[in-house]
Amino acid sequence: MKKTSVSIRILALLLSLFACVPLVSCSPGQKKHTETYFDYFDTFCTLTVYSSKKDFEKYNGIFISELETCHKMLDVYNTYEGMTNLCSLNDNAGKEALAVSDELFAFLEKSVLLYELTDGYTSITMGAVTSLWKNAIEDKTLPDENDLADAAKHTTLSVLSLDANAKTVRITDAAASLDAGALAKGYAGDRIRTALIEAGCESFLINLGGNLTAHGEKPDGSAFVGAIDDPLTQSPLNASLHLSDMTLSTSGSYHRGFEEGGRRYHHIIDPYTHAPQNIYVSVSVLCSDGITADALSTALFSMSYDRARSFADELANTEAVWIFADGSVKSTSGITLN
Repeated sequence: MKKTSVSIRILALLLSLFACVPLVSCSPGQKKHTETYFDYFDTFCTLTVYSSKKDFEKYNGIFISELETCHKMLDVYNTYEGMTNLCSLNDNAGKEALAVSDELFAFLEKSVLLYELTDGYTSITMGAVTSLWKNAIEDKTLPDENDLADAAKHTTLSVLSLDANAKTVRITDAAASLDAGALAKGYAGDRIRTALIEAGCESFLINLGGNLTAHGEKPDGSAFVGAIDDPLTQSPLNASLHLSDMTLSTSGSYHRGFEEGGRRYHHIIDPYTHAPQNIYVSVSVLCSDGITADALSTALFSMSYDRARSFADELANTEAVWIFADGSVKSTSGITLN
């Protein structure tokens, strides 16, 4: 379930137009550098680093390399020479198991854990249903109810068979398919963060279509800070979120979708009803790793508020903000809304 994230205003970013402008408080040779790309995950991908120009070129190279690797590995539309990716697995559904890289195997193992963590509300095996909704949104026409009912029969987690010893993967049902849209950007953010830290980058912000991951502090000693915009008013909520060594992921219903019969049909699909819910216009989750934040923002979006709030409150080091369709806003106790 691919997500379109809410517009996030980041004090650390300001505007990409100001990239490479020196900051008064920076150390000698240390400036703010920003680059944005539009070739990955069907969204914008931005890296902001405080460093020398030479170091930024190195870090930006790592950013691009990791982005491309993650994009290709999790692509469900295209295959690539020398790589078994999600598209390869989907094309091979119902046939023999395929050997995959350690990275893809670990991603799929994590997706199973997140399925269990979210009580099935974030499921990588929803591809048969989400593909119908993707076509419906593109055509602005509701999918056929019989087609949806039939597709839903092929979305159980049991269709994904993982052999940890052989590092092979098999989709056991020929009509089933994988869709990593609810996990891909969070996973990529985690990989990029790890790679940049290992390369010695001490201060950076990653923005993958609104999924924000930061590390360290800005040169003046302040933290990276984010604010969530209310899509109904186009204004930021009066709440600041510290992003250093955290990820903020937002799922929203307002960019990708269409209206029919007074109801909004969008891309975040409830795996139990096989249709979009409209309790909220956005749900944001802040936690320490990106793939979990990504999974949780998707899962909480489809839950009732009582269930979602109870669920979020039970998770350690996790905060959430719900913006309801009527404009009201609620958050977990670690976030103060004024």
